[in-house]
Amino acid sequence: MSIEFKAGNMQFISCSIPFPTSNGLHIVSSGCGSGKTTMIQEIIKDKWREGILVITATMNAADELDERLQEWKDGLYTFGRCSIKVLHSGQKRIAEMEEYKSAPLSLAHSDVLIITSARLIIDPYELFLSYEGGSRTRGLILIDEMINFYPQSFDIPIEMRNILTFIDKHRTHYGKTGTMFEDDSGVTWYQHCYQDIDVMEAAYLKSGYKLFKAKNELSRYKTEYIFRHILENGLSPILSRLKDFADKSCTILFDGTADCIFSGTDLRLLPVSGKRYDSDIEFIQYDMPFKRKNKEDWTKEKFMVIGKSVLDMLKKSCSSEKTLIVTWKSLDIFKEHKNDGNADYYEREDDKVQYNFPKLLSECLIESGVNQDCFDVIYRGSGDDRGSNEYRDSQNIVFLGEWHIPDNIVGDINKMFGCKCKFKDYMKSLIIQTICRIRIRQHSKLPIKVYFSSDIDYNLMADVQEYFIKNSPASCKIGGIKKPCRKYTKPDKGKMIDMVLLYSYDSKIRDSIENETTYSFNITLDELYSIIPKSRKAKDRYNDLVKFLNERKIYMNIV
Repeated sequence: MSIEFKAGNMQFISCSIPFPTSNGLHIVSSGCGSGKTTMIQEIIKDKWREGILVITATMNAADELDERLQEWKDGLYTFGRCSIKVLHSGQKRIAEMEEYKSAPLSLAHSDVLIITSARLIIDPYELFLSYEGGSRTRGLILIDEMINFYPQSFDIPIEMRNILTFIDKHRTHYGKTGTMFEDDSGVTWYQHCYQDIDVMEAAYLKSGYKLFKAKNELSRYKTEYIFRHILENGLSPILSRLKDFADKSCTILFDGTADCIFSGTDLRLLPVSGKRYDSDIEFIQYDMPFKRKNKEDWTKEKFMVIGKSVLDMLKKSCSSEKTLIVTWKSLDIFKEHKNDGNADYYEREDDKVQYNFPKLLSECLIESGVNQDCFDVIYRGSGDDRGSNEYRDSQNIVFLGEWHIPDNIVGDINKMFGCKCKFKDYMKSLIIQTICRIRIRQHSKLPIKVYFSSDIDYNLMADVQEYFIKNSPASCKIGGIKKPCRKYTKPDKGKMIDMVLLYSYDSKIRDSIENETTYSFNITLDELYSIIPKSRKAKDRYNDLVKFLNERKIYMNIV
């Protein structure tokens, strides 16, 4: 089905979503590879006269959108009067950026303004929302993909606060009263702001502090913008998050997995008719014999031995079907040294060696006999794991190695969009985005396989599987992950050793834990003591172990 925008409806490849008509933030989660960018072009073609701001995740995405719009503009008479400007700090847009710096208000004359998400945060947003010479606000803000870059927001620096405000004991004294507070001795103090912008300017210049080093009109505008904000709002934060100003225009966020980020009860999520995906998916877990940080001084030859099981699995996958491998950017190797005064080994941070792991893995696969045209290796956070169509011919995807994201990322998302995303929700969205780099995004009912290493959270992958089941037709065969594991605290080292010893006694104990089935078994005190000796041979010495097993619905009867 073709992608169309008409009669107030957005028809994507496999689903349709109504077009919003009111101001505020609206979420379009149509699935990865559904034609979101093409839909943005169709909307621009129909509604450019209302004034449109488009926010893209990268500079390349901004330039690609511009190229397509220029084709429309040249080929359609009714589109011919539309003026389009692209603004970012890349080499292709030096002229536009210089014009912006010398005349920031000139942006208001462009019918369609395309910027990157970083620019929206580091400059006053009014510059981008203003339209027709500043006489009105743009009617539409279209955001292509979640804003995933959070630089320092445009705000009032502490130095500026110190210059433009002062504190004394008088309620009114040379300025407008701001906040009041008491010190330890009970004396009330008042915080004041200057009442006149000229006085503020004088104090700023006298201080010798330069908020913006460059001497251009944009710097002057931003400085005066801060002055005006302080006069009107005191020292309250400058609005720099999307949730703060989305209601000034009809703001639409297009993101394939936004429904993972925003709660299902969030009214800003627009209803979806149809299913987002249509592939059979098989999830396959494999053992991971090594970690990103290793205590051995590896060479490529040693890695070929240590990682043999993984290499064999990858070789088998790549030999039958083209495979995309997603792993770490680097592999940290710690050299070990002997302390002259002690026979024990110790580690020093400055003796860490870092391998380019995608390169190392590629070389090992090629030396193992795999054709280099049969696989691609990318790393987490490269951008290729989210915004690329380059791997759409791959039939399999392999997640090799657990990964982590900075703790502040999810908090920044919640602040930016005013949502209640949890860490696991965001991780789930990242995995789904990456899976959709391969042939599933073609929406051609082509089957795929998803391999994931045993160090990746099994419960998280179970949630990913459930997501695809929910968003695919019932005819799709999606499985491989039996069900989520129960949530337990990580056992201490002693309990782990006890469990390994019990596995050797009865392998069904391990099967029960992995499959979450109830299991009961008898064992004599003599047998138990011989397997797991204690300070004294008595049943009560195993009470903690019995409790640990009972919590997991495994009942050990000591007879």
